[in-house]
Amino acid sequence: MNLPLINDALAMFRLQFQPLEHYQYRTQHTALALLLLGIVAAASAPTGMGEPLNVIIFFTCYITLETLLYGRFMQWWLRRAGIAATPSLTGVIIAASGIQLLDPLSSWFPADVANIVSMAIGMIGLWLLVSAIAAGTGVTKLRVLLGTFLFAPMALLMSFMMMSSATSIGLINMPDEIKQAMEQAKQDSKPPQNLQQPNRQHGSLNQVPAN
Repeated sequence: MNLPLINDALAMFRLQFQPLEHYQYRTQHTALALLLLGIVAAASAPTGMGEPLNVIIFFTCYITLETLLYGRFMQWWLRRAGIAATPSLTGVIIAASGIQLLDPLSSWFPADVANIVSMAIGMIGLWLLVSAIAAGTGVTKLRVLLGTFLFAPMALLMSFMMMSSATSIGLINMPDEIKQAMEQAKQDSKPPQNLQQPNRQHGSLNQVPAN
């Protein structure tokens, strides 16, 4: 990863943001940064997903595609706010994601605490990204955050499709948590079974015998 990208990520931690034109990096450095983020994501992935190299490949591809799609979506969203020309957002997204490099450290804590720490790291990264885009374009943080929330269902659908495709070709194994969620969704989608019909004998309902 090149030094300017590292310096920009550290500057974001200090709440020092630059115009979006500043966050433009060489292609090979961007690719190395995405690979590093993929390695970190693979290190934090659930156990049993498969060979480490395959898991790294999957998460690197996923993070790269998500970064590119989110950048394009936000460019479209910012145009709706009157920002005619928005440079590539890939660099600012990667710089704001630098805090994700701390996520593996959450494994040092007990499981409950680790989940809270990991969630906090993700929320800080989101806030840095929203703040950087808002500062670089002049739009409000609320509008950037709203655009990010609108993109979330697309990111979720993309992750499910990539996970299913990678599982079908044998690249990775479906995590148990996702399997359980899918099975639960299937159970919830089934119509409730009809209540047991009253017993009938000789084509008529059981009757109380007459005295």
